[in-house]
Amino acid sequence: MGIIDIIGNNAAQIDASEYENKVREKYPPALLQHDEHIVFAFKSLGGSGRDHYMLTNKRVLVRDKMGITGKQIAYKSVPYTSIRAFSFETCGSLDTDSEMKIHARGIGTVSLDFTKSVDVLAIHRFLSAAVIQGKGAGEEYVAEGTSGYGNGSGDASTSIFDLLGSNYAQIDKFELESRLKPSVLLPQEKVELAFKCGRDSILMTSLRILKIDVQGVTGKKIEYLTILWPTIRGFSVETAGNILDRDTELTLYFNLPSTHCTLEGFPRNARTRMKIDFRDGQSDIFAVQRFISDKVLGPDTMAPSQHGGAMAGYHDTGSGSLFAWIGDDNRMVDPREAEAQFKFILQSCESVELAFKGRRDMILFTTKRIIFVDKQGFLGIGKKVEFISLPYRSITTFSLRSAGSFIDKDSELCLWLDFDDVFYPRRSNEDDPPPPPIPRKSYLEIDFQKDKVDVFVVHRYLSERLMRVNGHQMKPHTSPVTSSLLVPSSPSTGQNFLDWIGNNAAAIDPKACDVKFHEAGILQRDEHVAFAFKTGRDSLYLTNKRLFIIDVQGVTGKRKEYTSIPLDSIRCWSVESAGHFDRDMELRVWFKAFWDNKVKQDLRKGKADIFAIQSFIAHFVIGNADGNSALRNAQAYEPSKSGAMTKILGYLSDAHMKDPVELTSQLRGEPALLQEDESIEAAFRSGRDLFLISTKRIIIIDKKGITGKSVEYRSFPLMYNTAFKIETEGHLLSGPEVVVYTADDDIKQELAKGQKDNIWLIHEILSNKMLDNPQKDFIEGAMHMGSVDHSSHTPTQYSPVVAAQPYQPQPTTFQVQLPAGIVAGQQIQVHHPKTNQKLIITVPNGVPAGGVFNVSA
Repeated sequence: MGIIDIIGNNAAQIDASEYENKVREKYPPALLQHDEHIVFAFKSLGGSGRDHYMLTNKRVLVRDKMGITGKQIAYKSVPYTSIRAFSFETCGSLDTDSEMKIHARGIGTVSLDFTKSVDVLAIHRFLSAAVIQGKGAGEEYVAEGTSGYGNGSGDASTSIFDLLGSNYAQIDKFELESRLKPSVLLPQEKVELAFKCGRDSILMTSLRILKIDVQGVTGKKIEYLTILWPTIRGFSVETAGNILDRDTELTLYFNLPSTHCTLEGFPRNARTRMKIDFRDGQSDIFAVQRFISDKVLGPDTMAPSQHGGAMAGYHDTGSGSLFAWIGDDNRMVDPREAEAQFKFILQSCESVELAFKGRRDMILFTTKRIIFVDKQGFLGIGKKVEFISLPYRSITTFSLRSAGSFIDKDSELCLWLDFDDVFYPRRSNEDDPPPPPIPRKSYLEIDFQKDKVDVFVVHRYLSERLMRVNGHQMKPHTSPVTSSLLVPSSPSTGQNFLDWIGNNAAAIDPKACDVKFHEAGILQRDEHVAFAFKTGRDSLYLTNKRLFIIDVQGVTGKRKEYTSIPLDSIRCWSVESAGHFDRDMELRVWFKAFWDNKVKQDLRKGKADIFAIQSFIAHFVIGNADGNSALRNAQAYEPSKSGAMTKILGYLSDAHMKDPVELTSQLRGEPALLQEDESIEAAFRSGRDLFLISTKRIIIIDKKGITGKSVEYRSFPLMYNTAFKIETEGHLLSGPEVVVYTADDDIKQELAKGQKDNIWLIHEILSNKMLDNPQKDFIEGAMHMGSVDHSSHTPTQYSPVVAAQPYQPQPTTFQVQLPAGIVAGQQIQVHHPKTNQKLIITVPNGVPAGGVFNVSA
């Protein structure tokens, strides 16, 4: 310990085993799980502080004493499954402390400085092994030949011009791999591509992207930044241009957590892009593209595709319109010709199914992604071409707009992407107000030429590619989109359907809608309408696959927007009952996106059952989530003994615990809020409002207005919560508090003083759900949901009560043999014999070692 460590609050390493024993002896039992162990432990202020930092086998755990006395303590938990990137910085010559930074979903960046004596590379290796598992390592791939995706010459010299331009050259990957093992890389890790610029290097390995930044005059201080492959939501490669611009370029679009910035001239998320320039002739940009495609899109191991696309043979007659040429509107062209032209950018198993051409650029819809071909230079005659790839899993929502009247004669495709690329432009003049932010690639609009593109063909195609099929997985690239879906629609398709809606009153019959939708070819064959609502000229539908919105725009109403929000993209939802003055009910849905990702719909009182709607959404969002209790030794509820101070604080929004069993019974009856296999684990009342943690979600019940007749029921699925923090009570008015981090707004709830066990009850629930959730996977859009059968809704099931309840499968009883070393009371993971779903089971008492017991699920 030195004065520098105290001033810099550098953490010193302490004995992990001794500290774990101390934690289990002196701290509440719920702090660590029974099978959780501390691997690394550190103490602040060079070992003389009062804060502690732990790396366990499941999470990063920070113990932060707050205030002057330190009575109030915050415990912040970051599960390894939430980490998307991390970096370690070694000590320098003058800057003698090292540093760790963790970038996790929801919580952002967590940083920690270490004393000089800490071996940060040992921590780096541990965290690499703990975080880079399963889907965290990206897709599997097969490299051809001994050199795989190519290799550099090993020449590390860099000219002054390359240094100024930050241009990287490809170097010998085998030599670099041997130098970095075993100190930095994992034993099974293989370097496939390696690049160097000056002293810095970028590696693309079988497990991650690793950026090595050598800092300072002496170069002793080095930062190792790890970015996991699944964080890549899109990528582009740019070829070399003419004469002056001879460098190639790679851009990676990330979904990395970072602190939000609202300064003009800066992106909202500083870690949304990584741009890498390559030295002319010193790297193969298409080998780089091929490797990234394999890691992001999946392996290219299949025979070349013979599928030429349902639109093969489509005759391109040109734009035929000066306005379309000026507006750069896209027209449909032959996908087979486009595939032949751009085969060098495609995987062998990948084929083009739809193709569009603008004034000079092209857009390819393949079996794995959408590719934007941007020809640059004057009139596109230059050599420089950019190929932007957006995998289908990065597209969360889409909409189609038909052409309008008068001047607006083009149709449009809108795409919402799963990465934060929002940018705040600078104002033109100091006296001007700040300009609004622009989405950049978080939200894209593509113009189509009205008479050259059938928007309903594009709608049916994207429905097939983006809507989930069996097991909530996307349609495999080996299955081409059915050719019958891409047959041009009748010119009156959209108008006939809208005319039919216009002849109805405020209520729409979902059964009739279902028939009309299928006649128009708007829904998929196994998709059915369960709820339908109309407000003015607009309408909203809930099917067993999506939230579908039709927005009639303009004075004439000729322009219409068809928005599809897959139910898998929903991250939060709420329903609100009618009040005294506000006679309408409301449905709100937040979906996975970073631009305009909220839908609000007013529902007329008496025309909709909001609890049937919320149950319907819950079925498809959390239907197969683990509904078992997270409490190993649940205690019977005992009413708190409220003293005078506790009663006073009750009026200051501090929550008191309520009976969870009683609330479970109430919320399964009236209102019918909970699912059959869902129960309340913890419940707290603050004034008129309730904060509930069930076995599947967090529910906030908010009574509004003077009378409290209008009530909002908001649901946050536990499977999408990323990290959490609890704070114990302090002096005076400082009560306990829980914070749950989500991808959007954080959930905060203060608890009443004098009930110390309640905050640890919440900690135990959240720990068990977030650390042991067997359905948690890395890629949020393709996981969590289990194998809910989308086809379980038939066109005959339209009454709100029926639509909300008939989907729970009958339980199956099967036997499980106790594994070696496991005793009664411990939890084990098993696969359901019918659904293959992973289950967490607590071994019942009385089962002997190696014994067999029954499970019903």
